[in-house]
Amino acid sequence: MTLRDPFQDVLVIQDRLPILHSTVEALPPSEELARVNEANEGLLRVYVSLDDAAPRVNEELGSEISHELARIETKLNVILEMLGSLLHTQVKSPDPVTMRISAEGLGWVQGERLEPGQILRMQWHLCPQFPRPLELYGEVASCQAVADGFEISVGFRGLSPLLEDGIQKLVFRRHRRSVAQSRAR
Repeated sequence: MTLRDPFQDVLVIQDRLPILHSTVEALPPSEELARVNEANEGLLRVYVSLDDAAPRVNEELGSEISHELARIETKLNVILEMLGSLLHTQVKSPDPVTMRISAEGLGWVQGERLEPGQILRMQWHLCPQFPRPLELYGEVASCQAVADGFEISVGFRGLSPLLEDGIQKLVFRRHRRSVAQSRAR
């Protein structure tokens, strides 16, 4: 049985993010998977709003109102960062690992071997300011021995179309941002 490589012919980025996973027998029933996807869609919207770069000035509103809104947004960001710091003391997230990310799946190196075809339940922490992870399911596509352990590639399974689209946009935005930052240097 050959599984599709989640990094072939798609945009791939690298990042250091926390992830936890456990092996499950199968994907959850469709009703539960729909609830998980709905929760993930909401979390992804929160991540995108937190990941948004600088406040945007809306010229149609006028300079004074736009600057006041930008000031309020800055204060809200500070409050969110403080709340995130407080939550980090309460909730212990796993250590970040270097990972490959695509709209099709995730890849990372770990000490233990996983068998291709295994189904994983993953808790993927996208945003350090907000320590609530996305809960995703995936199938191990490959497990290659490397110097540090095993390089794991996992293809997403059971994602809703909105969640697929959201992850694809997230990958694209982070890639675009890294290109812009490298050009600015």
